[in-house]
Amino acid sequence: MPMQTQLHPWLRAVAAFGCSALAACADAGPEPHVPSAAAPQAPALPADALVTEHTRPALCARARADVVGDAFCADTLPQVTSLLDLQRALQLELQPDAEELPAVEPGMYVEPPRYGAAVLLTHSTALSGDLVSPINPRAIVMNYDTFLAFNRGVQQVELAVRDRETHLINFYLLGFRQACNRAERGCHAGDLYTPAIESGWEQIALQDDEDLKNTPSDCRQCHQRGLEAPTLLMRELDGPWTHFFAPDTNPPSPFPEPFGEHLLRDYLAAKGDEPYAGVPTRLMEQSVGFLLQNLVPPDQPLVFDGAAISNERWPWSPDGYAAEAQRSPTWDAGYQAFKRGELMALPYYAPRATDPQKQAQLTAAYASYRAGGLAADALPDFADIFPDDAQTLAEIGLRTEPAASPAELLIQACGTCHNDVLDQTISRARFNIALGRLPPQELDAAVARLQLPAAAPGAMPPAGRRQLDDAARARLIRYLQERGRASSADDELLERAAQLGMAQRQPRKPLSFRP
Repeated sequence: MPMQTQLHPWLRAVAAFGCSALAACADAGPEPHVPSAAAPQAPALPADALVTEHTRPALCARARADVVGDAFCADTLPQVTSLLDLQRALQLELQPDAEELPAVEPGMYVEPPRYGAAVLLTHSTALSGDLVSPINPRAIVMNYDTFLAFNRGVQQVELAVRDRETHLINFYLLGFRQACNRAERGCHAGDLYTPAIESGWEQIALQDDEDLKNTPSDCRQCHQRGLEAPTLLMRELDGPWTHFFAPDTNPPSPFPEPFGEHLLRDYLAAKGDEPYAGVPTRLMEQSVGFLLQNLVPPDQPLVFDGAAISNERWPWSPDGYAAEAQRSPTWDAGYQAFKRGELMALPYYAPRATDPQKQAQLTAAYASYRAGGLAADALPDFADIFPDDAQTLAEIGLRTEPAASPAELLIQACGTCHNDVLDQTISRARFNIALGRLPPQELDAAVARLQLPAAAPGAMPPAGRRQLDDAARARLIRYLQERGRASSADDELLERAAQLGMAQRQPRKPLSFRP
């Protein structure tokens, strides 16, 4: 039978949240990768965004009426040296263990607490999505008004908070620095991919979407693309919530592809009972995509139709499911629309975007670290978990396509930010993929930024965005230097993509429940 949302017992009883968890250990595979080299030294946090005993971030001058302003623009500031401190300051505490709940005398009335909820994703198209995997997930801790997103590997926390006066969503980015930032060796995987990154913060800085609008971390370029006001995004708005952790099903699903319970087991195989982003494993085992779906607007600008994509990849016949996964016409249509500059890229079609052998190696390395057999500074780079195949990396969202023409490279690598739809009043808008409009000095500036080392300030594409391999970078540089040879077909393609700005809206399809 085709995949359907009823296939999961936990979807029919999601309000109960109660399921048992089964931790399965994957085959360890070959020896882990060699330890990662020190990460490049992180730049200094912006001086006007620092939060200290004596200074407030510049955003406080804008006086937004939300929990972030309440906490960080007050006369007395909370002490925030960890992720848990930040969650407490934002009133995002999760439900404690039963023995930690306050005692209640018989007949005593106690106001029910409003605990936060959490979901965990194993693949993401958001900021730092290139670091997200089943063993290094993206955690979203939330209540009705406040959303906190974090994944290990990067020293930042994303915040989305409802304004009490406008009822709109305000976006923030909190950066932090650890002791390793002061060390000569810099920060290693042991500093960035273990619980060490969640505490011991020595410095924090807070910026809002106005501060960030002309940076690679611009919130609005996704959350307000083609819209009058910013909005909360959720690409897969309905089940099966392909890339989310989910409770174990009992009996197991007969579907031939992994689901959320398998992704949860991937995490448990590597990290056992280790909490992540302040979320204990008992809450991971109860999390489900519905918790986020229930809090975001239903009118989403881009939707990943997980049910249709799964059914197309694994067609059902009287003989059972297909022996091998097929291409999904639904996903392929969205991918082609992205390459034309019509839509933002969809998340990857499969539940696991990782390379199985690399994931097994990294799982074994982390399990050894937890058992005391591997030192933290000997841990490998957990970002090196994706397949090496260039086309697969493009479909995951990490690279441009290997056979892309220079004009296609511009759309894939640059069209997300440099188009007609985003803010035209900032310096980012001086470069536009519609090259026919640009003066020679802008083309020269683009070439210079493409020639910068990857870690240099101003390098393009910026870290965390879809990257160019060496051959593609050389093709694009040569194309920009020889702009006079561009064809009219290229000009037409780029002009149309710039005007659309990946902001076309998909028609909203109702969720189909298959028989």
